[in-house]
Amino acid sequence: MRAWKAVVLIDLALLLGIGGGYLFWGLRATRLERELAVARAAAASGIEREWQVEGVVRAVLPEINVLVITHGEIPGFMAPMTMGFRAASPTIHASVQAGDAVRFTLRGVPPNVAVTAIEKTR
Repeated sequence: MRAWKAVVLIDLALLLGIGGGYLFWGLRATRLERELAVARAAAASGIEREWQVEGVVRAVLPEINVLVITHGEIPGFMAPMTMGFRAASPTIHASVQAGDAVRFTLRGVPPNVAVTAIEKTR
């Protein structure tokens, strides 16, 4: 009698673990796939778009015309992350330094976008 109880408890634990894992990871993966489909549709449209985004400057690389910024979600384009953005003008580099909290304007046809304006927020 005890062996079947152990088997039932182990089966129940596996069922709950796999079910919980699916709910956490499977539903998250489904949401990410939908966001990716929206981003791909925006990129395929070929229409220039503009976003106002907040973030923190992590590095300024004027020699390659790049700002590395940790940013929040860019609706319809990308999830929050840290990445390098091309600057539309060399004067953009002069106005910020690493560690600055900023609000910036990102413009272009995804994935070819550039920072066109930037300002410190604090």
